[in-house]
Amino acid sequence: MRTLALARFTFHEAIRKKIVVAAVSLTLIFLALFALGTHFAVRELETSTIIIPSVKPILVSQLLLTGVWITSLASGLLAIFAASGTISGEVENATLHAIAAKPLPRWEIVVGKWLGLATMVTSYTIVVAGIVIATVWMRAGYAGTSPHLALLALSMQTLVLLSLTVLGSAWFPSLATSIGVFMLHAIAMAAGIQEQLGFVLKNQTMQDAGLYVSLVIPSDAMQKLAAAALQNTTGATLTMPGPFSVLAPPSPWMVAYAALYIVLCMLIAVARFDAQDL
Repeated sequence: MRTLALARFTFHEAIRKKIVVAAVSLTLIFLALFALGTHFAVRELETSTIIIPSVKPILVSQLLLTGVWITSLASGLLAIFAASGTISGEVENATLHAIAAKPLPRWEIVVGKWLGLATMVTSYTIVVAGIVIATVWMRAGYAGTSPHLALLALSMQTLVLLSLTVLGSAWFPSLATSIGVFMLHAIAMAAGIQEQLGFVLKNQTMQDAGLYVSLVIPSDAMQKLAAAALQNTTGATLTMPGPFSVLAPPSPWMVAYAALYIVLCMLIAVARFDAQDL
């Protein structure tokens, strides 16, 4: 009960932060522009006599993947910057002293804060990604092959970055944590692109390198899994891949691996915080 109470307090505190307010405001602008762009793009596809009919579903698929990619990036950044001061920032500001002085195990503090932030960033991810998928479905009648798996994978990506940020916050200052986790995520994204290129070029070394990086930080693998669940799987996809297509999708077992990764990050964060002298 104490952990849930701390989670509720963290959730309410998080949604009042300026970064969250700014993120929500900009997200509303993005969703409005995406809906407008989708309307005109689909209308052009419906009336165009230049575009081959068999290619039109692929372009609709790419439109959906573009919106989902932007959503995954936004939710990842929100998770990183909202959680970068979870431990280190509050230790520096001495706000944790009042909580830690009470008969409350330190693991409950870390888990409670994680639960509050996880609720916030997961809700953001599901709502925004759901609106993006619904926008394309209502206008073009396309929602991917498995939108539920896509929402799950995107949520897991957000939780991976959140957990890694909480872990970093137990060791480093807030600014160093946010920059460090963002750079790790950027490396994972670059490795993911390299893995896809390796599949196209039949280069096993490039594919293996991308796989190894995804094991170190599986955030981009979750985004690739979400994209694979939403992209058009007709034969034209193989001959005309788009910028957000996934030719070598991760295994669904990566979701289970990401869950274990999150648990490991939290265990190390709890151990580190428990050993700190406040």
